[in-house]
Amino acid sequence: MFSSLKQFFKESVIYSFGYILIRFVSFMLVPIYTNSFSQKDYGTLSLIFTFIGFAQIFYNYGMASSLMKFYAGETEKKAEVVTTTFITLFVTSFLFSALVWLFTTPLTTVLFGENNPAWLHYIAGILFLDAISVRAMILLRFDNRALKFMLFALVNVIVTMAANIKLVTYEGLGVTGAIEATLIAAVVSFLLILPTLLKNLRFSSYSKELLRRMLSFGIPFIPAAFFQVVMDLSDRYLVDWLGGRELVGIYSAGYKLGSLMLIVVTGFNMGWQPFFLSKEKDPRAPELFAHIASYIAIALTGIWVFFILFVDDLVRLNLFGYTIIGERFWDSTAIIPVIMLGYIFLGFYDLLMPGIFFKNMSRTLPRYRAIGAVSNIGLNLLFIPRWGIMGAAWATCISFALMGVTLYFHTQRLFRIPFNWRFVLPRFGLGCGIYLLEFIFKFSLQTSVILFAVYLVVIIFSLFRLKKAGADS
Repeated sequence: MFSSLKQFFKESVIYSFGYILIRFVSFMLVPIYTNSFSQKDYGTLSLIFTFIGFAQIFYNYGMASSLMKFYAGETEKKAEVVTTTFITLFVTSFLFSALVWLFTTPLTTVLFGENNPAWLHYIAGILFLDAISVRAMILLRFDNRALKFMLFALVNVIVTMAANIKLVTYEGLGVTGAIEATLIAAVVSFLLILPTLLKNLRFSSYSKELLRRMLSFGIPFIPAAFFQVVMDLSDRYLVDWLGGRELVGIYSAGYKLGSLMLIVVTGFNMGWQPFFLSKEKDPRAPELFAHIASYIAIALTGIWVFFILFVDDLVRLNLFGYTIIGERFWDSTAIIPVIMLGYIFLGFYDLLMPGIFFKNMSRTLPRYRAIGAVSNIGLNLLFIPRWGIMGAAWATCISFALMGVTLYFHTQRLFRIPFNWRFVLPRFGLGCGIYLLEFIFKFSLQTSVILFAVYLVVIIFSLFRLKKAGADS
């Protein structure tokens, strides 16, 4: 088992780090945006990226999950899988972007409250390019092209940062500059991955029968993905409706830092999905997956505790004249640990995917995503008028917890993973206790350092116990 664990973490670290590099740029942009934009402008930009997140569901329509499953499962027909996937994506993405382009004027007014058609012209291009390039990056992961994956990630970060610094900071183009910078990065990413994609295409291999099978597997992910995005992003529009655009800006600044946990979870999942798919026939897979879950629980809880104790000091750090979050947005720090806790529950949800994939039960996912989405909307409507952005954050957190717990009971009947709850729950409970104490007493920096040092001793001891248990098994 220990060798399998080493394989999993080696692959996960490489691809997770590449993904984190790409997504971490959004955190690197927070100082630029929150020190340059008003609360209202940052709120508007957040709504624009919220719309992009919603639209990406329909541009993808489950093809990423289908590509991973069929590319891994039909090793003799890889050219057929790649050709069928990307020709279909190219056609559908072009049609979707054409529709966005045609209806730019009414859409900008309805979605963003401003008449600026150029924004949606740029967004149509971003959505088209990302639909192809993001899916094509999957090929690098499955072909173990780690160095190229990392290189592309690094280039994306450099281009995105450079374009934003030039257009937002130096040219002062505001929201428009931020969108233009995103489009430039999308163009560069597309051009980088294009040779890899063309090398794998065989136009004569396009298969309507394979497309039918891929759509049959992938389409059930659409409502699941839709409900997921509702959970992740709908609160921006609800905060806008119930509290105003300025409050959206404050909430989005805190949410952006809180979603660092989402990047970690998604990065883990990029290594997790190919790994567990490769272990479908392994009789020791349940115990191996449970052991991995224990490691992941420790890692995510450790990150969470660090931010609980130090987030207020971190956001006030001054680097090259910029604080991590602009002073106008410092009220957002209280929601960061709550958002992170919600994404820990999402990580638990992802750990339950082997049963869904092994038993081809993707059609059941929408009901659990729906539980999260419906509860999130309902709780937001209830909590925001009473507790503002803190209410919105807790609505999201509780909804992720409900989604993970309900899926757990379903998937354990499909493919039982013997989670070591006696190990995980006390350590997670310790993190919850630290959050509660910090919330009540607001520790000084010195106290936080001492407390975190004690916590690290406990975690290091726990890791030694885990390693010994894995070696013994």
